[in-house]
Parts: sequence; C-alpha cells; structure tokens
Amino acid sequence: MPASKSKNYRFRIIDTCLRNTSREWTLEDLIEAVSQQLASEFNVEKVSKRSIQYDIALMREQPPVGYNAPIVCIDGKYKYSDENFSLQHCQLSQPDVENLTEVVNTLKQFKDYTHLGDILKIIEKIETIIALNPLPDNPFVQFETSETLQKGIAWLRQIFDATVQKRVVELTLKQYDESITQQVVHPYFLREFCGEWYLYALSERSHTLVAVPVQQIVALSPQIVTFIENTTYTPAYFRALFGIEPSESTKIVEVKLKIDAHLAARCAEEPVHESQTLSPVNENGAVLTLNIIPTEDFMQFVLQYGVRIKVESPEKLRKTIIQELKTAYDAYFQLSLF
Repeated sequence: MPASKSKNYRFRIIDTCLRNTSREWTLEDLIEAVSQQLASEFNVEKVSKRSIQYDIALMREQPPVGYNAPIVCIDGKYKYSDENFSLQHCQLSQPDVENLTEVVNTLKQFKDYTHLGDILKIIEKIETIIALNPLPDNPFVQFETSETLQKGIAWLRQIFDATVQKRVVELTLKQYDESITQQVVHPYFLREFCGEWYLYALSERSHTLVAVPVQQIVALSPQIVTFIENTTYTPAYFRALFGIEPSESTKIVEVKLKIDAHLAARCAEEPVHESQTLSPVNENGAVLTLNIIPTEDFMQFVLQYGVRIKVESPEKLRKTIIQELKTAYDAYFQLSLF
C-alpha cells in the first residue's frame, strides 16, 4: 500500500477510535487498532509507535497543516476533549480549499519521481484535506497523465493566477532559435499536451487566439490593460482541439477515418484523442471515430500516414485532404533548383 494512502487511513482509524468513548485508548491501544485494520485490509505490517505519535501530532496542528484536533492525553489515555469533534466535520475556508486544490493537481503530476524528495509527503497531506473538502473540477485547467517532467513548471502558478483573476500579462519568450520576443496576452486556459504545458490566450496585438508554449517563457509581468473576457472558447472547445494549434472554428464535428490494421492496433494502445472510438479490427483495418475540432495538427496527422489512413466523413474535410494530396503530387513534377 502506498505510504500516502497508509497515512490517510491511519488518520481516519485514529479518528474513529477517539470518537468511540465507550472505552479508553492508550497509545498501545491505538497502535494495535491501526495495525489490525491495515493488516486485514491491506496486508500492512504493524505500525510503529513513532508513526502513531507523529500522526497525533499532525492531527493537533492548525489547518492547513493539521486539523486542530483536540486530542488530549490524561494518565496515558488519549481522547478528544470535545466529544463532538471528528475529522469528517473539519472544514477549511473556501480560499484555503481552492488553493490546496490547485497545489495538489499540480503536484500529482510528479508523484512518481522519487528524486523529488518529500513531494509524496506533501501530496498525501493535501489529499487528506481535499478528501474532506471536495470541490468540482476546475474549469480553467486540463491535465493529462504525464511520464515526463514538464518544462516551465515554475511559471504555472503565476499563469494560473493571471487566468483565474483575469489579468493581462506580458510574456517574454525565448524562441527555439534563441531569439527573444515579447507578447501581451489575455490568458484564457492552461492545457497539458504530450508532457508540455501551453497557455491559450488572446493576443493583444492580433486579437486572435494563440497557443504559447510555457517552456519558452523566461519572464512574466502584469499589464495595466483592460481584460477582454472570453465569450467564445469554452473548456469543451479546448478538449476537442486535435493537437496544439487553436482553430478559428469552434464547431465540434464527428470525423470517421478508415485506418489499416497496424495503425488500428497502435490507436487502440495509444489513443490519438480522448474522444476516439474504434470499431472492431479485421484484416481490412478499422474505423476510427473522433469528435474533434479539426486543426492544422489534425491535417498533418492524416497526411503523414498516406494510404494507411483515409477520411470517410465529413465530406468537406475529405475533399480538403484530397486537395492537399493533389497539391503535393503536382509539386513532385515541378522543376526546381536547390
């Protein structure tokens, strides 16, 4: 059993014990109760005396570190001085819960990285607090499971704050060719894609939606500019985008692709989009159905596979792909000097 869940369960077991006032609880009694329940449910070895003492000390701490649990010890017997107290009744203030939710959603991306030291201890504590104070999914950010350490993570909090608080910011960006540029934007949405973070924002210069790679940001500064509200792009729009680049269209369309058996097997193992459904695979391949907003990235996805993939519908998209292929075909017959 992971250490984070083990500690969460210990807190709850101790809480259950201390709320049972029909008996007295010594430290050894608490150790035995916690050990028995963890052993029966999770095959965990006996919990140490030090662990239970540490748990009690944490429970006594003020929020958000602890729960301000009124645990007292009289003549070696532990109990709640307030018999009505329970961890399940603990409630943090709304700002505290919102801040902790933001933090834990970010930290969860890195919990498998042992070289990050005590990050698991941080996550386990915050997850316990969040479990007692659930919140709906945040509409400003979308996470995907990542196995690579995200670049630009240092800027995420400032960007997130600017997005939620609707503040215009100037971003200083270091391009891939090492050149430095500035861009003033109205931040709308943070999205993770293929292990990298992207800020979707309205450009102050062009008044178009742009996708800014967070890993390119080297400086950020607030601007005294009236924020332009996002009345066009919903979270559903960003989820439906195929790839990174934004699309002028906000219409989600059903796309059917005929793909060969080899590509179908790959798509079954590594979905190309969260909306995909795949028909049963046979010797002729399969039909891949996507509910997406087609983008330039989608066009490149289709074209890179040549005859292994064919757009079945919608007709307008199919004709666009045909025209792209014809243009590429004609280009091979044009004389050129290199």
